[in-house]
Amino acid sequence: MFARFVSAAVVSGLLFIVPAVAPAVPNATPAPSASTSPAPEHARDGGIIAGKISSVDFQRNVIAVNKIEISVMPSTQIQGSDPGYHAFTDLKPGMSVEVYTSQVAGKYIAQIITLR
Repeated sequence: MFARFVSAAVVSGLLFIVPAVAPAVPNATPAPSASTSPAPEHARDGGIIAGKISSVDFQRNVIAVNKIEISVMPSTQIQGSDPGYHAFTDLKPGMSVEVYTSQVAGKYIAQIITLR
């Protein structure tokens, strides 16, 4: 009786092990190789760019200050001396600004724009 119980336990245990031991299905996604593409560049401090806005490109979300193009992101904070929120559409050529930036791949990204 004990031998039958042990045999049944071993057989049922094998039934649970078989799927785990089954041959693996080949992975359809190839392993990444070192030569496919370079690692993304991390953001670094771009400093403060102060001056007058010379142009505003609403299609590209870019402003130019001191002939430097700066991308304005949806997360960019635009602050003024008056209380309330400011939007990218409030920026006009000729306005004096201080732009706190970061740099990614040599391009300036606005983090905070302060209207002066």
